[in-house]
Amino acid sequence: MTLLSYILITPVAGAVITGLAGRVNGLSARMSAMFFMLVGLVLSTMLMITVEGGTLVEKHAWFPALGATFHLEADGLGALMVLLTAIIGVIAVLISWHDINEKVGAFHVWVLLLQTGILLVFMARDMLLFYFGWELMLIPMFFIIGVWGHEDKLYSAIKFFLFTFTGSIFLLLALLYVYFAHAAQTGQYSFDFADLLATKLTGKEQRLIFLGMFIGFAVKVPLFPFHTWLPDAHTQAPTAGSLILAGVLLKTGVYGIMRFVFPLVPVGVAAYTKLGIALSVIGIFYGALAAFSQRDFKRLVAYSSISHLGFVTLGLFVGNASGYQGAVLQMVNHGLATGGLFLIAGILQERTHTRSFEMFGGLWKQMPTMGAFLLFFAMASLGIPGTGNFVGEFYVIAGAFLKKWWLGAVTSMGVLFAAMYSLRVFLATMHGPESVTFKKLPDTNLRENVALFSLVILLVVIGFRPSLVTAPLYWGGDKLVPQKGRSADPIGQPKKEEAFQTPAKDPNLQQKPAQTVYLPGASLRGGEAAL
Repeated sequence: MTLLSYILITPVAGAVITGLAGRVNGLSARMSAMFFMLVGLVLSTMLMITVEGGTLVEKHAWFPALGATFHLEADGLGALMVLLTAIIGVIAVLISWHDINEKVGAFHVWVLLLQTGILLVFMARDMLLFYFGWELMLIPMFFIIGVWGHEDKLYSAIKFFLFTFTGSIFLLLALLYVYFAHAAQTGQYSFDFADLLATKLTGKEQRLIFLGMFIGFAVKVPLFPFHTWLPDAHTQAPTAGSLILAGVLLKTGVYGIMRFVFPLVPVGVAAYTKLGIALSVIGIFYGALAAFSQRDFKRLVAYSSISHLGFVTLGLFVGNASGYQGAVLQMVNHGLATGGLFLIAGILQERTHTRSFEMFGGLWKQMPTMGAFLLFFAMASLGIPGTGNFVGEFYVIAGAFLKKWWLGAVTSMGVLFAAMYSLRVFLATMHGPESVTFKKLPDTNLRENVALFSLVILLVVIGFRPSLVTAPLYWGGDKLVPQKGRSADPIGQPKKEEAFQTPAKDPNLQQKPAQTVYLPGASLRGGEAAL
């Protein structure tokens, strides 16, 4: 067993022990869950250090008759997502210390099992194992929302499950098609992604497979118009559920597109690049406008997630290194900044029993520390310089300009729309006439300050040192800007060490060389990155 197995086993063992501890009392369950989350954080940090020297691989026989193996792998991107998952997990348990008072043991068991599914998605390289982790995520989140959620929790839990499970069916069908096509060509069944990459597929097949996989992942992102389950799920979930959902679970959809779709079906990607860009841009503006119209704090943040994730998917579809690096930066930044806003919304709801921020007003006098945190996360959300969000959005917009100048110009306007809802929620909550309903509300306590300040520190550090996120993308052989995968020839073999570029419309035409621009702070191996 390697470090990868230990990372995966830790939350499973934690779920068992926490379940037993929950039979004693709630405090024992909380302490057990926190202990295993902290162990996972230590192991994830060790993984981040380890993969700098090369990709870490672990492979064992699993179901030989099906060609399935227990294949785990972590490069810089995977290790980065594992570390983000561990950080969010620790904060989720910390913020739930007094928020969850019923069935405390069961709640933390589901949180740890959810952590297991997410980690498996980020580390699996066997597609059957990946799909197992993909489906495993649904069950814990269903119960977290449905049991510990708010007034419409059951409706939201069912809607979440039906939407995401339906998307999973499309993903499964696409994977099975490639699986059987590979067996027909080689005479061997294999779910290993490296083997599936060698499968010869026609242009039509690649386009159909792209649609199936893209729908499956886009529902989880969620990308417009597959987003309608998200506002309900975020609004009704407990604070920890919203934090994990925004922090890492949504990122599994983006990760799937990056890791599997783009290298596997480049002709399909080329055929639907314009569609991906269009849906991303629509999502940026639709999410921002919908957020601005909300009165519910959590619902506003939920719609803002749709807008921010539009930047992420746009960074992928512009098909250059700047866009890719910006996409990963925004994956991390969104998890931290939006996570902070959900924490604040949850804290206010715990004290006031309402999510309507228009009922607050003038809370700065009562809660100055809370006001300072809300100001920071609102500014981070709109991309103020000095925060990671600014750098991530800058990279994505730069990538959009490299694709088409007008696309970059239009995308940059999305930052202005973000300012509208970010400033609105801050001013309505902390300034204006003092609320006659809520007086003498307690300010944030030590536990809440630790959780919120941790997110602040991470966002500021990334804002000034984005290379901490971008440099790992070039560790090992599997890079964020893919260098391995099938060529643009619809029935061609993979070209060795071929840098990914969006293929031309005609797959038989020669590709144009990629543009190059240098952006400071994006280090490849300690220097500047050519973007």
